[in-house]
Amino acid sequence: MAEDKKERRSLIESVKAPLIFSAALAFVAGFVTLISASGGTDNPARVDLGLIAFGLVFIISLLVVSMLQLASRENPEDLSAGAGVNRNSEELYRAQVAARRAEAARRKAEEAREAEGGEPRYGRAED
Repeated sequence: MAEDKKERRSLIESVKAPLIFSAALAFVAGFVTLISASGGTDNPARVDLGLIAFGLVFIISLLVVSMLQLASRENPEDLSAGAGVNRNSEELYRAQVAARRAEAARRKAEEAREAEGGEPRYGRAED
């Protein structure tokens, strides 16, 4: 059975880091939209546009950061080691290549022996 190691992951590896980053980025985008959409100090602040910008930037940045975090995560070391059906395919490939080379060398030796005028492979030499 596989052993489940329950290790405490750091803040960067946990889900909190993408949430905090996305919230901070969304807050900045929402605030900039809130201020810039009002059109000046004489007009009221456009809270609706600020909230829309906050929501959109939060969702998009959370998606992008999460995908980047998943793409950069490395596979566990035990996935490429020993035991299991075809788990270590490099050794199987090298064995097949060695067998093919040995067969080719055997055929080449037989062809060279026949070219020297030795007995044919099947039957007898005709007198």
